Amino acid sequence: MNIRVRLVQGGAVLALLLAGVMPAFSAPASPARPPAKEDKSQVVVAVVNGRRITLAELEEQLGQAPPAVRLQIRKNTGQFLDGVVQSELLYQEALRRRLESVPEVDKRIGLAKRRILIEEFVRREVQRSVQVSDSDLRGFFGANRDRFRRKEQVTLSHIVLKTEKEAWDAAAEVRRGVPFAQVARARSVFEATRDAGGVMGTAARGELEKNVEEVAFRLAIGQVSDPIETPIGWQVIRVSERIDAADANFEDVKEDVRQIFIEVRHRAAYQRTIEELKKKGSVTVHPERFR
Repeated sequence: MNIRVRLVQGGAVLALLLAGVMPAFSAPASPARPPAKEDKSQVVVAVVNGRRITLAELEEQLGQAPPAVRLQIRKNTGQFLDGVVQSELLYQEALRRRLESVPEVDKRIGLAKRRILIEEFVRREVQRSVQVSDSDLRGFFGANRDRFRRKEQVTLSHIVLKTEKEAWDAAAEVRRGVPFAQVARARSVFEATRDAGGVMGTAARGELEKNVEEVAFRLAIGQVSDPIETPIGWQVIRVSERIDAADANFEDVKEDVRQIFIEVRHRAAYQRTIEELKKKGSVTVHPERFR
């Protein structure tokens, strides 16, 4: 029984939809809550046409839900349980109608089974085989220090106009003393940043459109640029802060190092596993037949 939880209407209503994994129920603390040592597999939370849904079953699947979803479930246990019941009723009715015997459905079930088995094999045989020590991380950091080096960054705002003339007019207005944010809200055609007064945020070298980057990293703080032609229109930019490039400190970037190191190790372990399976098996490929 699988349910995906999503919030609608600003998070006020918890909608329960059929999907890949059913998040589980965790009851809030109350005098009626079963003792911690009690066998949760014997604690029945709901019964649907004789089908017993236990606390153990729901809590086991709760561990597969994202933290934010778990929090919402705890805040909406009544709605969640109603969704569990609805899902069970629909599942039972689908079985009663023998929908799994329908050719298209049977094919989809087979594909889902194949995907789940592949994912589980990779998790067990590839990901679990990767061991990470602090010395491994320090060694990886030392060998890839430039990868973690802080790049030069700028915090900037922009005003986007349709024509070059409109961009010159906007730049002139700011240079006459009108606040940049005010001009952006009044003139910019770029809705994503207009209401925020044109604030784009902070970007490192290599993250901005080429023409904008060339100007942004040489523009003095507080100075307004001349119009810049870009794919989204003519832009006028202003830099409010510049952060210099700097060497990384291991402790500051340790978690980034860990994530990248594990990813690298996983890829290597995955490739070794594939090569081993190829050697043990028999594989013939005809690329010319796939057109």
